[in-house]
Amino acid sequence: MKIGLALGAGAARGWAHIGIIKALEELGVKIDVVAGCSIGAYVGAAYASGRLDVLEEWAYTLTEWQVFGLLGIGFRRGGLASGQKVFEKHRNDFCAPSFETMEKPFTAVATDLYSGKEVIFDQGDINDAIQASCAIPALFAPIEHEGRWLVDGAVVNPVPVNQCRQLGADFVIAVNLSADFRPQLIEKFEDDHEKNQLKTDEFMEKGSSGFMKQWFSPAPKESKKKSPPGIMGVMSSSLEILQARVTRSRLAGDPPDILIEPQLRDVGLLEFHRAEELSNQGRASVERLARQIEYQLDIRNN
Repeated sequence: MKIGLALGAGAARGWAHIGIIKALEELGVKIDVVAGCSIGAYVGAAYASGRLDVLEEWAYTLTEWQVFGLLGIGFRRGGLASGQKVFEKHRNDFCAPSFETMEKPFTAVATDLYSGKEVIFDQGDINDAIQASCAIPALFAPIEHEGRWLVDGAVVNPVPVNQCRQLGADFVIAVNLSADFRPQLIEKFEDDHEKNQLKTDEFMEKGSSGFMKQWFSPAPKESKKKSPPGIMGVMSSSLEILQARVTRSRLAGDPPDILIEPQLRDVGLLEFHRAEELSNQGRASVERLARQIEYQLDIRNN
């Protein structure tokens, strides 16, 4: 039986994928094929290349200021950050040069900005695939590839279960990083989501200066009214809501055999400096499902 792993989108939350993968392997799960979207593609490509340990070691060392430097915050056509250093680091240190040279079959998902179609990368050079899959709208500029402008795959397919099946998987384990935006949980965790908006605005404001601060910081409070969120808070929360709704729809139509949903509602869009904590949360989410996974895959640990 061929086992597939579908790693979902979720920006900084995606460091949870590291702990999830390691915990699955420790359970005895033999993953054969991998499909990733956005940060799921970033981590998934490293795993399929046999370099997850190198990525993990680097991610654990990140500080807030290093994240600012890697993102390259600043106004530019198409996005608020370049992200070039992040993707250069991935290309040079964490990933095989092409899909064909990876240790495991791997697929990355992006979105055609103008047609809205799902774009699949599964051959040739890997660099454009990762950048396109991670091109969060408004944060990163779209990526031009073969005459098309591509953005984050999360716009159309945040958890690419179908792509694992296209790679021949008989059994698919999927990771959904946006479970906290389910309708029944929205009211319960509304305050947490609002705090995350503010954290994202504060994070961007901290790394900006002068003219740019007015774009990232919430508006001044007027009388007893609540302060409107800043541009990044609006963008991040809107994307999370969109992603959660698309995820529910896609998973309903093509459900995985095992669905892993780590609880990450207190994590802001750009809190990449919390990698070790997030990885541990990912590991814990697998441990909660350990018996179910062992039973469904008939794993007998002596």
